[in-house]
Amino acid sequence: MDAMQVQAMAVATERRRAEEAARVEVAILRIDEDEYGYCISCGEEIAAKRLAVDPTIPTCISCASGGGR
Repeated sequence: MDAMQVQAMAVATERRRAEEAARVEVAILRIDEDEYGYCISCGEEIAAKRLAVDPTIPTCISCASGGGR
């Protein structure tokens, strides 16, 4: 049973790493397109504090919480 848990944890870790790498790639593309720092939903600027917590975040807090603008 322990070996199965270790394997499941390894698979989950690899999945999280792949997802994070994908988010970083998208953020780099947005930098290249001069779109970084702007919400992909409403186009408003994403707060610097929000980006400081997660530089790959693609939406403003309003859109992320379902409020939109």
